[in-house]
Amino acid sequence: MRSARWLPAMALAGAIFALPVHAEWPYFGPSLKTGRVALHKVVILPAQFAYKVIGLKGVKGGTEEGEQIGVNLASAVAAELARRGVEILPSPRDAAKTDSEKYAIADLETRYDTVGLLIRKKPGLIREGRLTLDDRVAGFAPGTGADALVFLRGHGEARQPIGAFGTADLHIDVAFVGAKTGEVLGLVRFGIYLSHKEIENRLASGFREALHDLPLPLPPPKH
Repeated sequence: MRSARWLPAMALAGAIFALPVHAEWPYFGPSLKTGRVALHKVVILPAQFAYKVIGLKGVKGGTEEGEQIGVNLASAVAAELARRGVEILPSPRDAAKTDSEKYAIADLETRYDTVGLLIRKKPGLIREGRLTLDDRVAGFAPGTGADALVFLRGHGEARQPIGAFGTADLHIDVAFVGAKTGEVLGLVRFGIYLSHKEIENRLASGFREALHDLPLPLPPPKH
């Protein structure tokens, strides 16, 4: 009887882990769609990922885990874009030495998050070219020479019951913003539901699938 009770649970766990990536079709702004802006060089801003862990003792903040997912996400995005012919310029976080340089990063992130409220609720506005961080973006020194700035946002949670079936549910936005105009050029959005231990590997494949036909210098590599 005990084994019989476990069979449905094990089948459900197997079905959950087999679920594909949920990727929305990318949103393109007019500049990308018409070719006025091409994504040859980009600067990737530090990822911001909100994460929580749900266990038998309740919910706790997963700050350390969220930061690690953010690092893995930035690495996955950089690697995939590089495979598609995009040059990744130096990270502004690594280059920032003075307080003013660090403030410039924080100010840009804050401006993005203000527009990000609309991006999350009404991403279709990107297609109309109506979302922008304004042309003050051009004053961001690390973005000099770049075609776009890449903003990484996400949230998720991990469930850790007794046994081997801990799961993670992640939702991720990758936004491309014109480095000269501040226009939101495009948005790649995807979600993954997976074993907690698979996060690092699946971020790369999830982003790859979500790119669809986002215009990049090179076509997807053949596997």
